[in-house]
Amino acid sequence: MPVDAEIGRLLAAVGPFVTLCLGVSGEVDDVVAERELRWRGLRGQLAVDGADGATLGAVDEAVASVGPDNAALAVFAADGRVAWLQRLRRINDRAVWGPLPCVLPLLAYEQSTVSCVVVLTDRTGADLRVNVDGLRFAGEVVGTDDVIERNAPGGWSQLRYQHRAEDSWEHNAAQVADAVTGLAERVDAALVVLAGDVRAVQLLRKHLPARVVPLVRQLEHGGRHPSRGDRQHARQVRDLVEAEAHVRTADLLARFAVDHAHGRAVDGVVATLDALVRSQARTLLVVDDPCDERIAWFGPELADVTTDPSMLADRVGAPTVGRLADVAVRAAWGTGAAIRALSAGLPDGPSDGLGALLRYPLGSQPR
Repeated sequence: MPVDAEIGRLLAAVGPFVTLCLGVSGEVDDVVAERELRWRGLRGQLAVDGADGATLGAVDEAVASVGPDNAALAVFAADGRVAWLQRLRRINDRAVWGPLPCVLPLLAYEQSTVSCVVVLTDRTGADLRVNVDGLRFAGEVVGTDDVIERNAPGGWSQLRYQHRAEDSWEHNAAQVADAVTGLAERVDAALVVLAGDVRAVQLLRKHLPARVVPLVRQLEHGGRHPSRGDRQHARQVRDLVEAEAHVRTADLLARFAVDHAHGRAVDGVVATLDALVRSQARTLLVVDDPCDERIAWFGPELADVTTDPSMLADRVGAPTVGRLADVAVRAAWGTGAAIRALSAGLPDGPSDGLGALLRYPLGSQPR
C-alpha cells in the first residue's frame, strides 16, 4: 500500500499509539546489539509515558525483525499489534506514546527524497536507475546499431566507417532518450541525472524533449562499469536530491510569505486551526519539533480541532487531548489539505510552528 494511503489509514484508526523511529547504527561491530540498546532506552521512556506491555511487546518483535541489516525503521503500533512497519534509509531516533500516531517524521523523510532518474550512459546504450529512497535498478537500454567504434580500417572506407559509427551513436542516444523520458514521466521525476561517456551524454541531451531538459543535471563521475568514482557519484546524487528538497521548501516558504501579506495564508496556532475547521487550508505548514509539547483537543470528526475544549464540549462531549502538531496533521489530512513538515529554526517558517496556505482568501467565501 502506498505511503499516503498507509498514513491516512493510521490517522483514521483508534489509538493510543506507539510511534517508534529508530535510525541506522553508527560504525559498530554489532548492529543488532547497538540497535537493541537504543530501543531499550526508548522502550523505557514509552513505558513511563503509559504504553501498555502488549503493544510494547509487538514493537519488540518489529525491532528484532530487522536483524543484522543496518536499516532505519518506523513502527506504528496500537492495541497490542503493529499497525504499520516501514524500513527507511535514515531517520532520527524518536519514541512517542499518544492518542494519535506521530507521522511527521515520516512525512519529513518522504519530502526529503524527491524522485530522481539516474542515467549511466555510453555509446552502446544506458543503465537507468530510480532514486527515491536509495538507488534502484530500473532497466537497461541496449542500442540496436552494431557499428560503434570509429577506428575502422584505413583507406577509402575510413570515412564511411566513421559516418556509420556516428550514426549508430545517434540512434542509440535517441533510444536512450525515449526510455529516460518514459521513466521520468512514470515516476514524476524532479531530477534527471546524467553521467558516463562524454560524447554519449552530449548526444543524449540533444535527443531529450524540451519538457525534460530543465530537470537534467550532469555529473563528471559515474559510468556503466564499476570504477573508483562510483562512491563519489552516489554521494553527488544524494547531494542533488537534498538540494532539490531544500529548494522546494524554500519556494514554499517564499510563497507563504507573499500569500500571508495578501490574505491568502494564515500564521499562528489559532488562525491555522480555524482554517482547518472551515476546510479552508490548502497546505498545512507544521514545524516538527520533538520538544514541542503544546496540546490541542479533537473530536471524532477529522475537522474537530481546537485549543479550547469548551468549544467542542457541546457537540462531542469530552474531546480528546493530543499533541498540537499531531492534532493539526490529522485535521489537515481529514480535510484534504497537503502537509509540509518543516524543521525547527527555519527563519522564514510560521512564527508559532503552524501556518497554512489557503484555498480562498480571508474574508471571502468559496465558490
